[in-house]
Amino acid sequence: MWPLPVCRGKERSTMYHAQRKEWVALLVLLLCLAAPSTGWAAKRSGGRASIQASSKSERHVVMPGETLTSILSARGLQSGEIIRWDDAMRTAAGDFVLSPGHVVRLEFRGGSLQRLSYEVDDCVRVVVERHGRSLRGKTEPLQARVRMVAREGVVTKTFSLAARQAAIPDAIVSKMADVLGWEFDFRRVRPGDRFRVLYEERTSIDGRPLAPGKLLAAEIRSGKRVAQAFFYNDGDDGVYVDGKGRTIGNGFLRFPVEFSRITSHFSRQRFHPVLQVQRPHHGVDFAAPAGTPVRAAGDGVVASAGWEGDYGNQVEIRHENGWTTTYAHLKAIAPGMRPGRTVRQGEIIGWVGQTGLATGPHLHFGLFRNGEYQNPLTARVELRREVKDPQRFAQAKQVLLRQISVLVRPTPPVVPDVVVAALPPSLRPAMVSLQP
Repeated sequence: MWPLPVCRGKERSTMYHAQRKEWVALLVLLLCLAAPSTGWAAKRSGGRASIQASSKSERHVVMPGETLTSILSARGLQSGEIIRWDDAMRTAAGDFVLSPGHVVRLEFRGGSLQRLSYEVDDCVRVVVERHGRSLRGKTEPLQARVRMVAREGVVTKTFSLAARQAAIPDAIVSKMADVLGWEFDFRRVRPGDRFRVLYEERTSIDGRPLAPGKLLAAEIRSGKRVAQAFFYNDGDDGVYVDGKGRTIGNGFLRFPVEFSRITSHFSRQRFHPVLQVQRPHHGVDFAAPAGTPVRAAGDGVVASAGWEGDYGNQVEIRHENGWTTTYAHLKAIAPGMRPGRTVRQGEIIGWVGQTGLATGPHLHFGLFRNGEYQNPLTARVELRREVKDPQRFAQAKQVLLRQISVLVRPTPPVVPDVVVAALPPSLRPAMVSLQP
């Protein structure tokens, strides 16, 4: 290519434009002579515009009852192609169920699906891309920013209402009820009872709110009674301990699902809404959207997993010391849940559904000991242990309580980084953002 002349001044502008037009015309002529008779330049520019015009990106929020098949079918994909994309997704991320409120992203080009991604949870995304005739899938962590937030509240009517008024996320409220429930009966909460909490708030890099992280400390005061729980690193994985340094939750999770409300309590006699008769209700019903993950209440072995009459899809887990838990009306049972399989506390065993005799999506949670029905909300499952270093725990406890006292305001501030630095290394809460 010939170098363009550098023109300075108004007197040379006419010469410059004339020469430039000649060079452009010459270049176009050469390209046309070298290209096919159809007109290479026109075809090239037109093709690029066509591709850009036919490219499309879509963000779809999963609705209750939707599946990947229904989402892709609604966008015109044929059954064979849908199966290929579904298989690629599950090869990359394992079996999963689309959860309401989660996001599916689709990218089309030339009317053909080129990229599909799904946020399995607030930490992981599964991505499948088209490469020629093949589909390739992978999982990738979602970026997140983490900060610590302190909040407090006073009960006026119910604890859940007061927690919502204090802007505490539902997941943190459920966790508070879980860890504090070993020392405090939330059914006996009274107006004037006070509570405080410290937890991790997580947001995406673009500022979108994500599910909260760990509950770091919680306290509720009712009269002279005080119940406390702290997240503590005891040399292994972090555990929750009470104010005396005894582990919490080493037995059973009292609430194995993130729920919106309890629709039916444990009762020896209850009017059944479907059968319209009086019959015992040996468990607790937690209302939650269909597809909400259900987790094992404790370490154990699967005793049964499958259809169980009125209870629909059900998983039964046997634990130590004669304890057994059941999880009924599941939409689906997690893959691999079969008799004899070992499960760990918190492991996903299925998803909330409405199978069997049920008037709406919920989890029926049952608890037994040596074959005797027990109330999951009040049963005392003592499988606790003392922390290894009581003095170190006492130090961490005082630091967290002091910081809550300093931080709690009408508009809660962020915990400064200096607070984290004040803790011994093994006690510092996780503050590192997830990296892709």
